Amino acid sequence: MPCEVMYEKADEISLSLRKGAILGSTEAAIKILKLISEASRECKHEFPSFLIKSIPQFISARPTSQVMLNLTRMFLERFLDRSREKGLDEALIETPAIVERLINEINEVREVVAEVGSRRIEDGDVILTHSFSSTILQMFKKALSRGTKFEVYVTESRPVGEGKVMASSVGKLGIKTTLVVDSSVRYVMKNIDKVFVGADAIAANGAVVNKVGTSAIALAAKEARTRVFVVAGLYKFGVETVFGELIESIVLNDPELILPKEAMPQLAGKVLIKAPLFDVTPPEYIDAIITEKGLIAPQAIMLLIKEIYGWPPKVKSIEALLNEVLRG
Repeated sequence: MPCEVMYEKADEISLSLRKGAILGSTEAAIKILKLISEASRECKHEFPSFLIKSIPQFISARPTSQVMLNLTRMFLERFLDRSREKGLDEALIETPAIVERLINEINEVREVVAEVGSRRIEDGDVILTHSFSSTILQMFKKALSRGTKFEVYVTESRPVGEGKVMASSVGKLGIKTTLVVDSSVRYVMKNIDKVFVGADAIAANGAVVNKVGTSAIALAAKEARTRVFVVAGLYKFGVETVFGELIESIVLNDPELILPKEAMPQLAGKVLIKAPLFDVTPPEYIDAIITEKGLIAPQAIMLLIKEIYGWPPKVKSIEALLNEVLRG
């Protein structure tokens, strides 16, 4: 029974990921890690099977999320290390501690990224942000704590509309906040000094995968000569893209995301619905990526990957790690 509950929770998380219902890619990854920790306690005898089934399920539900891929890889590497050193039973006992350390490490990185980013905010700045990012929210808090006065424009971020949550959260900090429709970005850009956006993934060539609309914002910013900053820890870098692997996107087709309720009877089933959740912004439209190592030019990502992982990058695939779990 406890194992059934764990699988049900995994299915619920996967569905939420597919619909874009969990705000923030890092939050989604942390939610998965916490479920893995819970499963190690509640479903001990089936835990390897749970990992083998659930991790690919999570990744396929949100294939753009590099943080999910990287954090599950880091967990599997550490879990397998414990299993080899001390045996499976001891690795199971240590799983909650492994997860807790991973989450703490990520939160520490986010704090540093927020601190670095906050120092790019100056008195009088008018900032535009898109979608929901807890790291950007923390960045705003840090800038406020130093007495910096600025205002923020937030796009509604359709099709899910999480920009409304972001705008509400920013407004609660006491910052003058304006919520705007996505299609008005070019119109409002003349008022904007800086753009700060998060990222689901950063490719080896410096391209950024983020909530759909990010590339249009970057394009409008380029035209207006407004600087664009991507706020993301190094755990969002896609090492696999070095080898030419593509980052898949998600396209929703739920009529309720786009069609007004009164139009549903007339149009539902007669009009095709395509609501992409993510897009790719080329590196030439990004001024800098704000990381825990400071500001990095998108074109320098490959050098950073080489420094961290060696060349060619030595990183095991999720599939290879899960095969090790299967072999016990």
